[in-house]
Amino acid sequence: MQFGFVARFAAVLLVVVIGVSAVLSFLFAGAHLNALKNDLIANAVGQASATLQPALEKYAKVGSFTETDRRNIDNAVRNIENFQPLVLDVRIYQPSGLPLDPILAPNAAAYVKRAVAEQNIVQSPEHRESGEAAVTVFVPLAAGSGGSYLAVAAVDVSVGQLNAQTNRETQFVVVSTVVACAVIFLSLLTLAAAAQRELNRRREAAEKTFLQTMEGIATIVDQRDPYTAGHSRRVSEYAVAIARHLKLRDAEVERVRWSALLHDLGKIGVPDAVLLKDGPLDPSERQVISAHPTIAAAILGPVQAMAEITPCVLHHHERWDGGGYPAGLRGDAIPFLARVIAVADTFDAMTTNRPYRVALEVSEARRRLLEGGGVQWDARCINAMVELIDAQSVAPPAAQMVEFGRRLGAAPSA
Repeated sequence: MQFGFVARFAAVLLVVVIGVSAVLSFLFAGAHLNALKNDLIANAVGQASATLQPALEKYAKVGSFTETDRRNIDNAVRNIENFQPLVLDVRIYQPSGLPLDPILAPNAAAYVKRAVAEQNIVQSPEHRESGEAAVTVFVPLAAGSGGSYLAVAAVDVSVGQLNAQTNRETQFVVVSTVVACAVIFLSLLTLAAAAQRELNRRREAAEKTFLQTMEGIATIVDQRDPYTAGHSRRVSEYAVAIARHLKLRDAEVERVRWSALLHDLGKIGVPDAVLLKDGPLDPSERQVISAHPTIAAAILGPVQAMAEITPCVLHHHERWDGGGYPAGLRGDAIPFLARVIAVADTFDAMTTNRPYRVALEVSEARRRLLEGGGVQWDARCINAMVELIDAQSVAPPAAQMVEFGRRLGAAPSA
């Protein structure tokens, strides 16, 4: 299955939206829950410090811990553990880093000295303590207010339960955010798709109306001259066939279709005495009819929607060698789609009856096209037309179209 650009863009955008929302929600949830975890740790540390303060006040007076003091501290720690399950253990160190209680407490001199030097709480990285994930918080303690630090309490705080809880909450926040963003995005995408379908329907209707209008105008122009009835429609078909054979973009194919339909629009400004003359035109009459591309450009020029069509109509009678009209453009200076129309226009002119000659055989028209390639017409367009003729992909009408009206000087029908 092939997906259009809008579908591919929507799929990529959906992935980006979900990814970005997941990352942002994870970061915000993580930051919030980390702050909550730090608050809980601070609460546990505060309780530990308050519980140890009486023993510390006595230590400040005596200068040492007795066995009774140690038992009191142990009881205080147990009370902390009972009151705050997050507290796993409490140890007390001298400011120098030597353990006070228990005597065989693990070495933590670096953290102790840092807490005293910074006069602030210092937290260790997460580690395993009694089989649980924990952090150790070192709290400098002083006797009374404003006194010097007499000890540092090392409080082991369990973060395993906190991590499990915060991870679940983070996952919930991330999933909820992603689902909400996806629902909102899909809702907006559904609305956008419906709006796009309506716009496409209106555009197709407008294009259909536009094309029908162009065909109607072309028919009006063609019906002024019985010899050219259906000419613009056939030229449009030939030009589209050439454009597709040359693998032009769809937009260019449509442009050449409309330009070919209107290529003779300027003939509405040519007098009947010239347009309907039964015979060859003299030089002055040829000059009059040669003005029809300029007349068409003057009609189409003010219409903004015709901005890309007007140059094709204006220059479809230019020659590759520079001998054409109205501007005498040469070679690549001629708009490419105008070169396509010129070949299509010439083939139809050769293979239909005209006042000065009967229709040529397709083989003769083919020969003349090849002779004029690189001289009168772009060889690339000629080669494409010849290949279409050889493949029988284009062919002139089997019989001349029904004549509309009569030519000047012709006898009226009985």
